[in-house]
Amino acid sequence: KLTADFASNRGRLPMPITGGYVISTRYGSYTMPGTNVRLDSKGINLTGNSGAQARCIFDGRVLAVFSAGGMKNVMVSHGSYISIYCSLVSVYVSRDQHVSARQSLGSIAADASGKPNLHFQLRKGDATLNPESWLAR
Repeated sequence: KLTADFASNRGRLPMPITGGYVISTRYGSYTMPGTNVRLDSKGINLTGNSGAQARCIFDGRVLAVFSAGGMKNVMVSHGSYISIYCSLVSVYVSRDQHVSARQSLGSIAADASGKPNLHFQLRKGDATLNPESWLAR
């Protein structure tokens, strides 16, 4: 059971994807395999099973639902923290809607391999946070 204070739930928040998953991209800087190209991931990518849904990690209010690169994205405010769910093919919530922990936010789009791939970010103000230290396993 989660407490009412977001920060006190560090390491206990539910995974933002339903069903089984693999963390396919970790937070932070990394080098693309086979190249010298350095990239910076502002969140994590979770590759799931067919039919996987994005789900809210904590009670909050939907700040925005927007499209980028042909995909839909959802931003949820949890006080001074914001969770961001990217690469959705459909969205079940709307701006200013109150959402609950574990509530489905939308259906995750498939990546090039045909598997659902959710990009998830966590922020406090303008700062990005490593989601892995906040999520329960």
